[in-house]
Amino acid sequence: MSAVDVITAAEAPLPSGRWRIIRTVAVKEWLDIYRDARFRWLAALTLLLMACAIVFGVQQVQRIDRDRAAAAQEDRQVWTSQSAKDPHAAAHFGQYAFKPQSPLALADPGVNAYVGTAVWLEAHKQNEVQFRPARDSGVSARLGNLSLAFVLQTVMPLLVILLGFAAFSGERERGTLRQLLSLGARPLDLLAGKALAVTGVLAILLLPVLIGVVIACLLLVDDTQLSLSDQLARLGWLTLGYALYLGGIAALALAVSAFSKSSRAALVGLLAFWLINCFLVPRLMTDLVRTALPLPTALEFREAIAEDKKKDFGHDETHPAFIAFREQVLRDYGVNRVEDLPVNFRGLSLRKSDEIGYGIYDKHFGGLQDDYARQDRWRAVPGFLLPFLAIQPYSMGLAGSDTRGHYHFATTAEQHRRLVQTMISEDLIRNGRYGDSSYVAGPELWERIPAFSYRSPEAGWVLSAQARNLFTLAIWCAAASLLAVFAVRRLRPV
Repeated sequence: MSAVDVITAAEAPLPSGRWRIIRTVAVKEWLDIYRDARFRWLAALTLLLMACAIVFGVQQVQRIDRDRAAAAQEDRQVWTSQSAKDPHAAAHFGQYAFKPQSPLALADPGVNAYVGTAVWLEAHKQNEVQFRPARDSGVSARLGNLSLAFVLQTVMPLLVILLGFAAFSGERERGTLRQLLSLGARPLDLLAGKALAVTGVLAILLLPVLIGVVIACLLLVDDTQLSLSDQLARLGWLTLGYALYLGGIAALALAVSAFSKSSRAALVGLLAFWLINCFLVPRLMTDLVRTALPLPTALEFREAIAEDKKKDFGHDETHPAFIAFREQVLRDYGVNRVEDLPVNFRGLSLRKSDEIGYGIYDKHFGGLQDDYARQDRWRAVPGFLLPFLAIQPYSMGLAGSDTRGHYHFATTAEQHRRLVQTMISEDLIRNGRYGDSSYVAGPELWERIPAFSYRSPEAGWVLSAQARNLFTLAIWCAAASLLAVFAVRRLRPV
């Protein structure tokens, strides 16, 4: 930008004159960025990475959904093709509940590879979700897979830093900053113009990506699991979160550039922040939280459940709880012997045993999820200074690939298990006779029990848990912007 252009812009009447200065600065920055071949190559590489991540994500989600749908259909066929048998034996025969993936998992697979894909539903026992893909992926899983979230959270901030680190320090080194300020250009107008240029370039780069994700959601939409409108709502909130994340980094880059006496110093400082934000502190916080708020081991978890399960009489007719329940049932029906009951006492006892177990499992599995949530909250506490700690759980939450989303699936599968148990116990209560082991149920009962289906929670359910992280990102962006304003107000030519 020549001095003549600045003078012309500065002499125009306000407020239109200030807009002309901002626009002139923005255009000049855009031209500089466009003419930089190194940036063009870097931007092209970033776009290619994001395009590959989307394509890979779509293929991954389609493959997983196809495999799990086929497995669920086969498992349902095995369940309904059972021969006539004791209904309780069928409950022990069991069935699987397979976890479908959210379409937005194509952008952020989160913890999906580490938390399992299916849960075995059987009588009297709530099982953990099994079959973790990471166990079968070898080195590739440990190194991590390319995802859109990884590019947006780590690569794009680096691109933003390269866009903004020399915004003011470069002007100072070339001697043009003194000319701009002496000719009447206000520091805040310069900031607005350069911020407009940086955010404009980001918008140009990210708009095709957003369109690609929308198209992918249209391809993967399944209204039985999550409506298109809810997918788009999640995507909208996800876009807002990343806008705050990257916008704050852009503001920080401009602030550091304004503070720094040289472009080299600005670049070194921003690269140090990038390393700390994206790699060092996330790992450190994970280890600190894991040490301060430890989770029970798998063995400790199962032993705690087993200890509480001693309160459940199960099939033990000598258990004090069984005797007390039997006496209560006899009093309720006004008879002296279980043989005189108008219903099958075996079915009643099985239903009661299950109900005792439900409370035990809710206590332990719910407590474990509370521990996970507590760890996640503490890990994100420094997020207003290091926003990676806030955007990562926020992104996973809206993509449906965090531990809370996984727990929602696990509890839905458990509710289905309880429905199966209740229907089988009710059949025994109505049709069986105590002490008579000859009663069997036919395929009509297996058909009457519904197949497991899962519907992802709506966006509002996710936002209720992610509001803290969204607020943290807003604070981060606002604080970085105020820092940029403060920095340019103190702007000096040398």
